Amino acid sequence: MKSEDKFYYIGEVSEIVGVPSHIIRYWEKEFSFLKPLRDQRGHRIYTEKEIEKIKRIKNLIYGEGYRIRGAKKKLKEKLRKSIEVEESLKFLKKLLKELKEMEKCLQ
Repeated sequence: MKSEDKFYYIGEVSEIVGVPSHIIRYWEKEFSFLKPLRDQRGHRIYTEKEIEKIKRIKNLIYGEGYRIRGAKKKLKEKLRKSIEVEESLKFLKKLLKELKEMEKCLQ
C-alpha cells in the first residue's frame, strides 16, 4: 500500500457515499470483495478503492434498482469481462512482440 493513501472510518464513508453505516456493514457480509482494513482497535478503515466499490454497489442497488443477488451477478459479469479483456491484451502484446521480431529477421 502506498504511504500517501488516505484512510476513512465508516462514519466518514457513510457521509461520503450517502448510505447509513449499518448498510455498509451489511454489504460487507454480502459482497466478499468488500473487505476494509482494521486499525489496532478493530475499527474499520477504508481506502479510496473500497469507497469506489461501495459507490458501485450503491449505484446498482439504489440507482439501477438491482437487489443484492442481482448486484452480485452484475458485478461478477463485469469482473469476468475485465479478466477477458486483460487476457486479450496480454495475447495482443505477445503477438505484437513476435511480429516485431519477425520484421527484424526479414530486414
